[in-house]
Amino acid sequence: MENEFFVCECNSDEHTLRFMLDPGSSKPGDYADLGTSVFLWEWRWPKRLWIALKYLFGYKCRYGHWDCFTLRLEDAERLRALVDRFIELRRAQE
Repeated sequence: MENEFFVCECNSDEHTLRFMLDPGSSKPGDYADLGTSVFLWEWRWPKRLWIALKYLFGYKCRYGHWDCFTLRLEDAERLRALVDRFIELRRAQE
């Protein structure tokens, strides 16, 4: 498993992306996978309780829960290389 971490241009710890490239194996049907995980904000317990109560009573924000990530120019090549490697692995396995 290969891991690549990307930090937002704003340098916030909350804006970190992790890409995981699993090259798979030579077994039939075991293909390469490219996944990502995103850091989610960890609210302090009073805020968590308030959000949970609103959820229980059916409140939904019309905008959803989201944030943004700005890729640094110097990281763009690393991301491109990772995606290219994933494409090469998948094509070789098909």
